Amino acid sequence: MVEISKIIEQNPWWKGKEFPFWKYDEHLSNYDDAKYKTKRKFIFAQPNNIYSISGPRQAGKTTWIKLMIWNLLELKEVDASAICYFSCDSLISRSRKELRKVIDYFLEKLGRFDKGYIFLDEVSFVRDWAFEIKNLADMGKLSKICIFLSGSPLGVKEIEFLPGRHIEGNRYFLKPLTFRNFILNLDEYSISLLTSDEKIKDGIILLKRKLEENWLTLEESFEEIKEKFELLLPFKDTLDFLLNFYIRTGGFPKSIESYIKNKRIDGRDYETIINVILSDISKRERSEDLAKQILYAIIKRLGSAYDFRAITKDTEEGISVNTVIDYLRMFEDSFLIKVLYSYDFDTRQKRQKGNKKIYFTDPFLLYAILSWIEGKDGFEVTENMLASEEKTSVILESLVLSLLQRTKEIPLIRDSSTFLWFYYDRRGEIDFIFKQETGNYLGIEVKYQPEVSRKVVEVDKVANYIILSKDTFELSNKIVIIPISLFLALVKSSEFHL
Repeated sequence: MVEISKIIEQNPWWKGKEFPFWKYDEHLSNYDDAKYKTKRKFIFAQPNNIYSISGPRQAGKTTWIKLMIWNLLELKEVDASAICYFSCDSLISRSRKELRKVIDYFLEKLGRFDKGYIFLDEVSFVRDWAFEIKNLADMGKLSKICIFLSGSPLGVKEIEFLPGRHIEGNRYFLKPLTFRNFILNLDEYSISLLTSDEKIKDGIILLKRKLEENWLTLEESFEEIKEKFELLLPFKDTLDFLLNFYIRTGGFPKSIESYIKNKRIDGRDYETIINVILSDISKRERSEDLAKQILYAIIKRLGSAYDFRAITKDTEEGISVNTVIDYLRMFEDSFLIKVLYSYDFDTRQKRQKGNKKIYFTDPFLLYAILSWIEGKDGFEVTENMLASEEKTSVILESLVLSLLQRTKEIPLIRDSSTFLWFYYDRRGEIDFIFKQETGNYLGIEVKYQPEVSRKVVEVDKVANYIILSKDTFELSNKIVIIPISLFLALVKSSEFHL
């Protein structure tokens, strides 16, 4: 059973408001020392509500929680003793019984306060954790408590046990930073570490101001979309400079910090990602060797459309399609990959039996996994991949997918497969089909080449096309060609992304 002393250790602010706990907290001290500080929005929490924060490990969920606690203490809206935190991955048995003891201790402590906070970090580490939260809500013990649950992932099956218990509208994602948010988080100090060129520095500062005032959701009219792209065109050189940085680091705070400081990424950062993946595989009692085979099969087919049966050809004899699908579901639940379905315009549904495309959700995951498979230095793997324009194009394609996902997805409520697909027929394919709220379709193509033509696979129901190029900029009534760096910088995530 968990000891009370272990609970108290995780809540150093209980010592009193004068105690500078942030100096001794690993996450906050690392944040304070960081050359690049990731600033995400906080949640204005209300009692009798459950808030869920889901996203991959190493994306910064624990740091966000600690900053949220620090912010609450700074605002002095609540007594320090009324803020309770517990990291559930410290529970040895992963049992509901241990989790219940932690929660009961917190509830007893919070009984004397008018308002309290409970933060259960990595709660998905505990088996059947949702039953404990359900019981807590059903017994009316949340009336004056704001409870936060973080996990990677917070499984859909578990969350389904909590309907009608004030979790609706309170689910959020915390994922690696998009290119846009990477730029918006730059400050003068981190910019000075990126470059000593005063012209580039001034360009980045002005670009940040421009982006703070301008964005796209892709729900705008096509004319407005074109206007926003044209507005950002003078900053293409600055955006290309920053994208050249970001495509190496992805959106994970540690890899960004490492590259800003050293102009390369420490091998331990790649190793950390692999350890996280192996931990998830172990917790789900799957085969590490088979997982590696399937991941390698995905890497070999990046950017291509294929049937899941194709993956079985690259795995050990006797592995069924159903087993492959089980592993893919595990990788997708852990925010490692995204399976993109093709679209049938006649039925207005995704093609369940058609070919699929599989992308990694962040380029740094791809580099780390490939370094693990090949037994090579992660940064060497990165540079080798980016030396190929064809491979760079596929990596940028995956960044576009991740960004398009985030424009409208809502945890549990709206999966991106309800508004985002690709299309193919005998003439060729369209990389992405994006359905707007009006019911209109946007076709989005990635053609990362010096010279790009306006030729696309035209489908009657696709009203307009955006072709993402390396350098070409061209506007017309139905088709626009714009540099991909402009697109990645302008399109913003939904309000359900922290």
